[in-house]
Amino acid sequence: MNAKQVFAALSIAIAGNAAMAVEAEQYTPAPSTLTRAEVQAAKADEVLMSGGEATVFVDRPVASQKTREDVRAEARAAARDNSFDELNVA
Repeated sequence: MNAKQVFAALSIAIAGNAAMAVEAEQYTPAPSTLTRAEVQAAKADEVLMSGGEATVFVDRPVASQKTREDVRAEARAAARDNSFDELNVA
């Protein structure tokens, strides 16, 4: 191998690595039109997310409609009649 081939192989490898270094989703948020007081009030009401995520939704806690005993009874019933799918357990 001569120096020209080594240099060509090295430059192709470096170019390939540089091409993969870019993030898949380029996110540029729009500038805010809210005042500081409005943003703080919205954060107090849990309307805005913090942390710089690119998603725009809020995870709010949801009150469960079932008690622990109800969930345990359903799990026991599913285990008794073998309707529990072991492959799809999250």
